[in-house]
Amino acid sequence: ESLANTIMKIVVFTYLLSTALAGNIVEELTAAGATTLVDLVVKAGLAETLAGPGPFTVVAPDNEAFAKLPADLLATLSGDVELLKKVLLFHVVPGMAVMRKDIGNNMIVPFPQQESLHIVNVYLKSKFYDGFVTVNGKLMKKYDITADNGVIHILSDVVYPFPSATITELVAGDERFSTLLAAVSAAGLADTLASEGPFTVFAPTNEAFAKIPKDALDGLLADTEALKKVLLRHVLPTALFKKGITWDTHSTAGGEEEDMIATQVFKGDVIKVVSSVGGTRKGARVVAADIIATNGVIHAIDTVI
Repeated sequence: ESLANTIMKIVVFTYLLSTALAGNIVEELTAAGATTLVDLVVKAGLAETLAGPGPFTVVAPDNEAFAKLPADLLATLSGDVELLKKVLLFHVVPGMAVMRKDIGNNMIVPFPQQESLHIVNVYLKSKFYDGFVTVNGKLMKKYDITADNGVIHILSDVVYPFPSATITELVAGDERFSTLLAAVSAAGLADTLASEGPFTVFAPTNEAFAKIPKDALDGLLADTEALKKVLLRHVLPTALFKKGITWDTHSTAGGEEEDMIATQVFKGDVIKVVSSVGGTRKGARVVAADIIATNGVIHAIDTVI
């Protein structure tokens, strides 16, 4: 018997053995070192559920992810079993075992119990690189830990809070964006930014609009078409979370070639967005990233581009 055949048999046998010996979700989480998550699962009375037939897909925050949570939030979760249960189940997709190869960009996973959802993205994918995955902007750092009742992917952060408002609702409810809200309403874009998406909005703050001379701003707010064009240049027809922002150019909802914008990333967590229209170059800095909506994500910026 050839050596190649023997090796092949050993490989196949080892594979079958490893699948046959895979424990359930709780056992595999323990083996993967996600012990804080397991302790909380037990505390919330979910251990039996996750040891049940499944199949489940679990996006599992590692111990460091829980250690990063604010102490008062951890205390709240420990003291409120119902909320804890809700938060933990926001990391479990029942009824399916979704492997890494099945994950696509801008996938939406609904969570009816939390009245919320996951926006799942694959960034930097090319024919040379598999890219990486984020869940509501949180990085998936390890994939495809198989259990006998599902699959586990390890996350760098806890996916919390639950997104519950659209981009339009978030802008309306945040005083940093009151000028933007007026502009969006004047341009008739409120319904668009409340629609399914997912979108990315580079949202100029009130300070950003205040940099525009008053006459020019009043003129812009009165000219619906011009206003619409400027605003749509701040919108990407995809969800681009902070972790996915690189040195790149992006087509915007403006649609024209001159409406394309560039993103730039510098040391010290500095992210810039640049437009170039009619030979005029404008740059803005992201001042708050990953404000998460049910239909995308907002990054607040300090200048209108």
